[in-house]
Amino acid sequence: MKTIQFSVSICITLFLMACSNSKTETHETQLSEKLALKYESNGYLDQGIISDIRKEQLRIKAVSAYEYALPIVGVEQWHKGFLKEAKHGDWLIYKGRLSKLPIITANTTTPYVVSLVDLAESNYYIEIPGGPIGGLVIDIYQTPLSDLGVVGPDKGKGGKYLLIGPNSDMPSEHDADYIIKSTSNLVFLGTRIIGLEGEAYEKTLNMHKLYKTTESGDNQNFIEASKDPTWMGNQPHGLEYWEDLNRVLQNEPVVDRNRFILTQLRGTGIEKGSKFSPNQLQMDVLFEAEELGNAIAMVNTFSRESYKEKHWPDRNWLYILNMEHLDHLHPNYYEVQEIASYSYEAITTSRGMVLNNVGSGSKYLGSYIDKEGNWLDGKNTYEIVVPKDAPANQFWSITVYDNDTRCIIQNEQALSDISSVMNELKVEDDGSVKVYVGPSAPNGYENNWVQSNPEKGFFVYLRLYGPLEAYYNKSWKMPDVEKIK
Repeated sequence: MKTIQFSVSICITLFLMACSNSKTETHETQLSEKLALKYESNGYLDQGIISDIRKEQLRIKAVSAYEYALPIVGVEQWHKGFLKEAKHGDWLIYKGRLSKLPIITANTTTPYVVSLVDLAESNYYIEIPGGPIGGLVIDIYQTPLSDLGVVGPDKGKGGKYLLIGPNSDMPSEHDADYIIKSTSNLVFLGTRIIGLEGEAYEKTLNMHKLYKTTESGDNQNFIEASKDPTWMGNQPHGLEYWEDLNRVLQNEPVVDRNRFILTQLRGTGIEKGSKFSPNQLQMDVLFEAEELGNAIAMVNTFSRESYKEKHWPDRNWLYILNMEHLDHLHPNYYEVQEIASYSYEAITTSRGMVLNNVGSGSKYLGSYIDKEGNWLDGKNTYEIVVPKDAPANQFWSITVYDNDTRCIIQNEQALSDISSVMNELKVEDDGSVKVYVGPSAPNGYENNWVQSNPEKGFFVYLRLYGPLEAYYNKSWKMPDVEKIK
């Protein structure tokens, strides 16, 4: 008998954050041992290692499925939170910081008007009023089905949309202005009403309609989201990740995208049309695959050696959305790494996000490391300089996010962002603004400071609302985040 020492599995020590809002403890997880491949003299594998190889195969395939499933589980997390306060077809309104705490990398500046529907139950009509509205409709893969409002087909004039499920035929009669054919039963949609306040905002909001094609739409529900939410939008850990994925896939038709996921998960207890009831071996595999999959997602999303592009080649500000094709279908491959990276730290895509409109829309850049290339750590204090004449037609903001939940940082200060429209912001003599993130504020910069959690890491987004030419031609440049103590 011959033995070949071959690392079939990945023996890796991970330093990961436990996903909770309580203090995070560093822990080590050894996922597997090296597997020695043993052969008998006749060339067959030693019978004693066959079960180990079979388990390793399941784990490798499940890790692959984890990455493909990240956008789906991200949508399902919000779906579960939504159903705690509303039902399909209701509009749930997220106003201010507290109601937005569970939403991955939310901004705190404009209200979200959100709903989810299940097209397995019925097709739906969407009525959007005219006005300064930006909106989107996405499927479970976080692929944009349509924009709404200013950058949608109605171009801000308003209109009636017919949303049709993947297994539904086009109705012979309808009065919709626009047709959206969905690629999934579960659909997320939302709008932002930009620049309107008071009665003008309320009037525009109340003109939103979403209703089944068998109904009139006269009984629309508008619900303010809770300021004491009981859910978090980041993908869960352990078996819950796979339970969420299974719940969605059981309600969806089998298509190329989810067929691959179901193929990779064969033998793990997840199978279309069957109850998810994994045995101990299957649970072990799924737990290990989720933990390694989460670590891989962290690398793809946060790492200084990520494939992500830098806006300025000599700075550490990275593009958040790095897909060439929002349908994820590159001519030569499926952009799974790109959408997995994005949907690990953010949620929802739209065509408006990739338009380079000077003076309108918004652009986001993220920073996860400091000038020296080290992770942003809550026990340190950092300086973020926004140079004068920031190229934003409306305003700029710096927002701080927890690296574990990828949601708005929760701190005693109850503040997560600094923006150019804030009152009493200290401005330097040269017109620049210094923003500080750390356990305590430097003297004189209390109004320019976001409190960090000393036991946790964080990352920051720069948002430019109404980006100007100096952003696109890169003549205006942000310095790197710099540790000052």
